[in-house]
Amino acid sequence: MKRLQLPLRRHLDEPITEVTVQRMWRGVLERRGTVRNRPRALWTGLALAGAALTFVFTWFVWTAGPSASSGPLTLADGREIGVLEAPVTVQEPLDRWLSDGSRIRLAAGARLSQLESTNSSFAVLLSAGRVDFDVKKGGPRRWSIECGLATVEVVGTRFTVDRAPARVVVEVNEGVVLVRGERVPDRVRKLTAGEVIEISAALAETDTPPPTENLATPSPLATPTVSAPAAALQAPPAAQGAWKDLARRGQYKEAYQALGAQGIAREVTGSSADDLLSLADVARLSGHPTDAVAPLRRVIGEHPGDARAGLAAFTLGRVELDGLGQPAGAAQSFATAIRLGLGGGLQEDARARLVEARARAGDIAGARAAAEEYDRLFPGGHHRAAVRRWAGDP
Repeated sequence: MKRLQLPLRRHLDEPITEVTVQRMWRGVLERRGTVRNRPRALWTGLALAGAALTFVFTWFVWTAGPSASSGPLTLADGREIGVLEAPVTVQEPLDRWLSDGSRIRLAAGARLSQLESTNSSFAVLLSAGRVDFDVKKGGPRRWSIECGLATVEVVGTRFTVDRAPARVVVEVNEGVVLVRGERVPDRVRKLTAGEVIEISAALAETDTPPPTENLATPSPLATPTVSAPAAALQAPPAAQGAWKDLARRGQYKEAYQALGAQGIAREVTGSSADDLLSLADVARLSGHPTDAVAPLRRVIGEHPGDARAGLAAFTLGRVELDGLGQPAGAAQSFATAIRLGLGGGLQEDARARLVEARARAGDIAGARAAAEEYDRLFPGGHHRAAVRRWAGDP
């Protein structure tokens, strides 16, 4: 408060004019209005701030939804992952999006089963085939892909795993992965973008084909002759349809057992293209790649106009290269698949596998020619690093 100056009498004795009164009254009114408006302005500001906070909180909850880090991973639509499978009949790879934004792409014949899913880990088993993984960066879970000969561990990256009975190939497109296993050098290998590792194992005796001269370079149109007693070729009536139902449910081992020892050799005669492809699936995915050859060759030879003939040739090439160790025959099959026509995704895969098959067969010139064609058609292809390696480029 301002102290009054002395003597006070001098101030009291000063005359109070009308001008002075008006000035004093205006001051009182101004001070009164300021005091009254201060609470109103304060409450108005608080109300606006509260409304803003409410809006931000509501927007965050609405846009974020349930936290992707809580609970197990699911498919994007909320269903359980369970078993993911791409039948051999599909023309294009199957995309499956997960609840955390990751994507899994399955090539024809691939089969993937969930083993574990928690807040911090996600594990799957790749039983067969080729799968492209695009794991969301910055996610809370460590991914593990079990593929027989090795285990692949990642957090957030893009990579491909291709499993066959005798080998596993891991190719990294982006980021870093760890590959562990007894057959991996030093039991662990760190791969970065552009690097590829192949883990091989000796073929099992049950998967080794008979020593026949024609098996080294089989004609895609030839159908092997199977000799068996007539009684063995007669299937029990109940088994004739049972294997189809089991195959449709993905129970390939059970379907193979329902067919019996000579079941596939019996069924290939007179079967439709659909049944032949299903028989090939049953043979491959139950661990009997040799038995998949006959139905696939029949699709190519007897149904060349079918849109799936190219797919059958591609699958035959994979069986010959990965399951039977016949690179020369596989090269012929991949070339046939390209000639018959494939979907966009499989076209790139087929041309890359053609380079690999020719290189393994010792046809270095043919591998380099196929690699040049691959680079021309797919200059930024996913398999560029592997193609160059197979073609002998530095």
